[in-house]
Amino acid sequence: MATYDPLFETLGLKEWCSEGESSGPMSMADLLNQTSGKQTQDTSIWELPFPSMDALNESCAAFPQSRELTKGLEQGFLAIKDSLSLVLDPLTQPLSWFLDGALYAMLNTPWWIVIPVLLAIVFLVTKSWKLVAFVGGSIVAMAFIDHYDYAMQTLAIIMVCAFLCVLFGVPIGIAMARSDGLQRTITPILDMLQTLPPFVYLIPLIFLFSVTESKLYGIAIILYA
Repeated sequence: MATYDPLFETLGLKEWCSEGESSGPMSMADLLNQTSGKQTQDTSIWELPFPSMDALNESCAAFPQSRELTKGLEQGFLAIKDSLSLVLDPLTQPLSWFLDGALYAMLNTPWWIVIPVLLAIVFLVTKSWKLVAFVGGSIVAMAFIDHYDYAMQTLAIIMVCAFLCVLFGVPIGIAMARSDGLQRTITPILDMLQTLPPFVYLIPLIFLFSVTESKLYGIAIILYA
C-alpha cells in the first residue's frame, strides 16, 4: 500500500484513481519502487514524505506527476514563443543597431587610433596620469596576449549598455522619488533583478532570440544593471 492511499480512500476518490491506472509500460521510478518493495512497506511518521505531486501519484494514478506539469509549462512557452518574438524583435531592434554599430566601430578602427582616443577620454574624465597609465597598460597587456578584439567587444557592449541604463535609469529614478507608489512597485523588481545572476536572464532570452545576436547579451546586462 502506498503512503497516501488512506487519504484518497477517505476522500472517496479511490475509484477515480483507479481510472487513471495505465496498462502501458512501467516507469523507471515505479519499477525501482516495486523491486525494492517500497509499495508494500509501511512508512513511519519519521519517514513520511511530503505530499508532492509524485508522492500523491504513487497512491493515485489519476493524479498528475510533476513531469507532466513541467512538460505542460514547456509546451505553453513554446506555443507563445513565436508570438513573443514577433512582438519583442521590433522593440529590441534599436538595441541591436546600437550594439552592432559600436562593435563595428571598435573592431574595424585601427588600434593605434582606438587606444590613444580611449586614453584621452580617461584623462579628460579623471585628470589622473596614474589612471591613464593603468588603463593603457591594461589594454597593452590584453593586446599582447591576443585578447585585444575580445576586450574591445566587451568595452563596446558595456559602453552602449551603460549609456542606455543612464538614459532610462535617471528618469525612472526621478519618477520613483516623486511617487511613493511607483517606488514601492519598482524597488522589489530591481532587488530581484540584482539578486539573480545575469546568466539567469539568458536562459529565457536564448529561446526568444538567436545566440549570435548581440542584443541577447545587451538585454541581460541592462536588466542586471
